Amino acid sequence: MRLFRGFIFVPVALTACALDAGPERQEAPVASRSDELVGGRVATEAEYPSTVYLGGCTGVKVGPRHFLSAAHCFSGNEQYLNVTPDNEPQQVQSLTITSVNIHPEYAHCTACAGDGSMEDFGYRPDIALITVHELTPTIPEAVIDPTPVEVGDPVTLTGYGCENGVGQPVGPARFKVGDTNAVDPLSVSGAATIPDGYVTTVGPAVDPDSPGLCPGDSGGPLFRTDTNLVVGINALVSYVVDTGAPIGNWHTRVDAESRYDVWSWVTNLIAQVPATPCADLCESPEVFTSQWYSSGNLGTQARCFETTAPLSSGNCGGFSGGRTLSINGAAMSCNGQGWTLPPKQNGGYCVQVAAGNDAWAWFTTW
Repeated sequence: MRLFRGFIFVPVALTACALDAGPERQEAPVASRSDELVGGRVATEAEYPSTVYLGGCTGVKVGPRHFLSAAHCFSGNEQYLNVTPDNEPQQVQSLTITSVNIHPEYAHCTACAGDGSMEDFGYRPDIALITVHELTPTIPEAVIDPTPVEVGDPVTLTGYGCENGVGQPVGPARFKVGDTNAVDPLSVSGAATIPDGYVTTVGPAVDPDSPGLCPGDSGGPLFRTDTNLVVGINALVSYVVDTGAPIGNWHTRVDAESRYDVWSWVTNLIAQVPATPCADLCESPEVFTSQWYSSGNLGTQARCFETTAPLSSGNCGGFSGGRTLSINGAAMSCNGQGWTLPPKQNGGYCVQVAAGNDAWAWFTTW
């Protein structure tokens, strides 16, 4: 997974502002307080519990199986999404990816000159929606705000990025938040394409009271302060070369009035019901995620199970009186020998057990 881009973008007018502010003075609080981030503060997950660590980038849950992040964090070929919903590494959940939806104008920008300029950056919405197979009921969903952010609106940056600035020593990833206000995009970059594509905030090199982005914050949500409303996704930072102190922060707009109406793009994707292995075979299957699974006693009622784990075989026993077990619609035998599995369906397997005897019937997979 790609880390947050340390983009050395220092406009001439802003260089003077940053130097006048005194980079050394901005670094002092970071070095002297162990709980200080780049203009932010260490927070608990309870403050913005939909924000998650993705192991190199940050993301936010916005649907039952949907996580928003930055497009540059993904190649599009990922199979699993490792999600940590708090600051405890042992809480990581490995989720099976069903689709990586990178905004089409990021992948293939139709208006870009191709010169890597800030004008091109403004045309490319750096955003991706990741859909996973498993439900994560313990992680609440944030709401994507269709209303644009206005200059001066209070906003809160969130992320799991580094704490000392771009290119500085990096410690363990910790969840941080920082309150600030949206600024006029053209006051930080003269690129006329930026306002329609990005919310802009400034970092501590410009305003000591404002937070700055850092590697690892990519994909983190920008919230309206004290709400659960997502108004942007962390995308880019400019910084003082010598100190790494953030100057400007850019957050992909997600509202309905953004250049490509990102809000509609995301909400339409969330509304699509993903095809799952049991989609055409049974309703409300019991999901298991491990390749090594044992059902235990199945009872006498009909049961249905679903998995996207990389199964190689399995077996079953205790079936009598014509009771059957099928996988993806193909009948399996319970004769003490390993199954030959049928082809995957929608990325996995649907195990259907008919009603019948015996109550201690079972199956196992490996």
